[in-house]
Amino acid sequence: PKLLDVGGFCNGVLAGLVAITAGCASVEPWESIIIGIVGGLLYQGSSMLLRRLKIDDVVDAFPVHGVCGLWGIVALGFFGNPDEGIGGNGAFYGGDQLGTQL
Repeated sequence: PKLLDVGGFCNGVLAGLVAITAGCASVEPWESIIIGIVGGLLYQGSSMLLRRLKIDDVVDAFPVHGVCGLWGIVALGFFGNPDEGIGGNGAFYGGDQLGTQL
């Protein structure tokens, strides 16, 4: 790009933080990094979709809080090792938390 979008950059960081909020007490630090990165990517995609559909969301509130918040809720069902003793019961570890989250 010719110009850097500082607002988009800040919203991308905020999107990652919103995404990890739901599961912050139940996932390992490396899992939270993955959840945050996916949240940032989902923010970018949903923000571009809103622009393409010509839906006015000046501060990208729905992509940041709606889409990434929903991803954070669903992500908790995938991550979280029950053997770590921090409350996780994710599908990647054979748990059944994903059904509860959906």
